Amino acid sequence: MKIINRDYNYYENPRINNLHELLNLQSTNYPNDVAFSYKKNNEKIKVTYKEVYNDVINLSSYFNKNYKNKHIALIGENSYNWIITFLSIILSGNVCVVIDKDLNESDITKLLKISDTKIIYYSEYYLPFIKDMKYKTFPIDEINEYIEMSKGFQNKYTMNDNKDAAIFFTSGTTGANKAVILSQKNIAADIYAASALFKLSGSVVSFLPYHHAFGLITGVLKPFYYHKEIFISKSLKYLINDLKENKPETIFAVPAFVETFYKQIWKRARLEHKDKILKRSIKVSNTLLKMNIDIRKKLFKDILNEFGGNLNYIICGGAYLDKKYVKWFRSIGIEILNGYGITECSPVVSVNRNHYYKDGSVGKICRDVDVKIIDNEICVSGNIIMKGYYKDKKATNEVVIDGYFHTGDLGYIDKNGFLFITGRKKNIIILSNGENISPEIIESEILKDKAVNEVVVCEESNKLITYIYPTDDYLGDQEYFDNLIYNYNKNRPKNHQIALAKLRTEEFIKNNNGKILRDKVREEV
Repeated sequence: MKIINRDYNYYENPRINNLHELLNLQSTNYPNDVAFSYKKNNEKIKVTYKEVYNDVINLSSYFNKNYKNKHIALIGENSYNWIITFLSIILSGNVCVVIDKDLNESDITKLLKISDTKIIYYSEYYLPFIKDMKYKTFPIDEINEYIEMSKGFQNKYTMNDNKDAAIFFTSGTTGANKAVILSQKNIAADIYAASALFKLSGSVVSFLPYHHAFGLITGVLKPFYYHKEIFISKSLKYLINDLKENKPETIFAVPAFVETFYKQIWKRARLEHKDKILKRSIKVSNTLLKMNIDIRKKLFKDILNEFGGNLNYIICGGAYLDKKYVKWFRSIGIEILNGYGITECSPVVSVNRNHYYKDGSVGKICRDVDVKIIDNEICVSGNIIMKGYYKDKKATNEVVIDGYFHTGDLGYIDKNGFLFITGRKKNIIILSNGENISPEIIESEILKDKAVNEVVVCEESNKLITYIYPTDDYLGDQEYFDNLIYNYNKNRPKNHQIALAKLRTEEFIKNNNGKILRDKVREEV
């Protein structure tokens, strides 16, 4: 198979304006095809596109009859009932407030208050304390009862594409959570815009948490739009088995998962004394690929079988991903399409294409989306831009200026239209001489070393300090990392040199998306 890397026309797909059009489109065109599948009591349940449509219409009728313009929270693990409840709340004219199930009671209570939530639908298994809260509460495990009792009801809600539809909470590495308001128009625009750039291959295993915009909109609603069977993986505990059993051709992941997959593959190879063979095989694979000879599926059959044997693509976003992982997975036969997005942009802004990519970039700008680089900051305009932060006009006006959302991310667009991320504006280190240093650039270089698991660069007393969490074989080896920093500093300006490497014995504290909480780094040491 010849590997092609060149530009080509957009993929043409039907334009949608709201989530009802999405559901109706697929139920009309593919009524009897499987949309979702999941495990229940060791039995695989399959739900067709028509059944999904009927469930949502009936449940939205129930919500419309009982609630008017209410903020309804949804808390629970990934499930078919979660998806149906989310869609039904929105199509009934109410607002779905999406809450991270892994937060503690105090944080959940705070988000419920911020969002003016009145009613909670929750997973009883995960959150027993919800029952004791001073809200109307209903377990989503019982929504089938509401679906049955609402058959024959008429949903009197008139679709308003621009109305508040969902509230997602940001989960950055610094600062408080912000309540992001998305309309159906925002979500539909993002589904359509991204679909023009990449095409999904085969079935999908969905495992990223649905409380995150990337996990839900990109990892569920986009495959639904593509007419793919989506297997709902309930928990990371079952992910490996779910991959093996369902044999997906595409999965959606964040960099933390890609890095974990990579480390596990090498760990297993070392334990089985096959690491040298793996290195030689990768070298052979890359040589043959340059000659347009592709034997990766045979050469790395055992590794690929751990992902089900059919995996072609990993759509990756949510944080920085070193291009070494992209190249390595390509070597074994899995293409990583790295992209860029942010909750406030519904969420996808750019993505590498199936056959047109540039390693190290986050891809081409999505259709109907305009990106400008203003003072090195990535600024985005288009129908994907949020309606604003809930009840926080001041914060909204600070980031949406003249129709452009200022992402806070630094980057550039190359001559071929590929977007590159160079750092985070809030993370910039300003030295006493006024020079600005992006820690992410330094970190990406240090991360290339085999002994580095995680790294954070900070400023202390006007000097650059690295905090390093080593790989298992190099824990406590200060001499090794002193040499690493010495070699890094060679041929670099004095102000860009690292003064000291401080080693850790434990990984850094992270948010639920796997991003290191930078403001916690010094507190831990």
